[in-house]
Amino acid sequence: MSYTNADIVKQYLVASSPIRDKYFDEPIVLPPDGWTSFFGGSVDSDSLIVKSIQNNDLLQFQLCLQTGENQLPAHPLIRGSVVVASDSSLATIYIENDDYVVNFDDGKLRMKDSGKLTVGQTVTVWYQTFLVYDAGDDYEADCVSGQLKRCPAGRIAAGETVFLDFSAVDNSYNDIILEQAVVEANGIVESEVDPERQFGADTLLQAAATCRALEIVCNAAATREMSGLQRNDRVALAWMKLADRFIERSRSLMRAFRPPFEGPSSPARS
Repeated sequence: MSYTNADIVKQYLVASSPIRDKYFDEPIVLPPDGWTSFFGGSVDSDSLIVKSIQNNDLLQFQLCLQTGENQLPAHPLIRGSVVVASDSSLATIYIENDDYVVNFDDGKLRMKDSGKLTVGQTVTVWYQTFLVYDAGDDYEADCVSGQLKRCPAGRIAAGETVFLDFSAVDNSYNDIILEQAVVEANGIVESEVDPERQFGADTLLQAAATCRALEIVCNAAATREMSGLQRNDRVALAWMKLADRFIERSRSLMRAFRPPFEGPSSPARS
């Protein structure tokens, strides 16, 4: 009997996963030789950016504000380095996230409707930028295992602190695990509250089976995090806490389940 399915379970997993979608400015120190782990799992190779702070010099640029995003000459920008003022004498200093917002990756500034900046106004902007290193020339990355190493002939010095941007790839579960969890969860619900297979369309049982499948998947994900080469106990603990939450919810739903009441049948002529 099918009470839930993999598509339903996957919707909850996407919302509940303890893995962040995007990481910014993650620091890592690269030794002279060998690989260094920067993430306990796989990352999207196209998203990885390796960068460093080369100096503390502030760049200055006069910007005439337009509607939408306003491009600065260089990027990516160092977070916390942007200062926007009415002129070079700093007569009026505007406030980030109150008067304007900054896209640090693309080096763009946008006015807020509720702020003090206006279209056509010329402001002076100070900022710092990262130096972005080149894959293959300055470093090598193993994005499957989340590791990085410097190239001896590249621009990254031994012992240098670099900063990484990347997107995580959540491979704590896959379609095979989901399908197996759904089969097991449906079987548990059927055996405990619906042995006669009468209530497959009941929404309460669908929710109970979904939570049970989620518990199975979360425990499998926790096991993977603890047993992998890039062991990540923090993420494993988060998966286990999710599993505990889902199993308790499933048990609560099944305890509350009451088969639909069927009234007496109409008298039959004998």
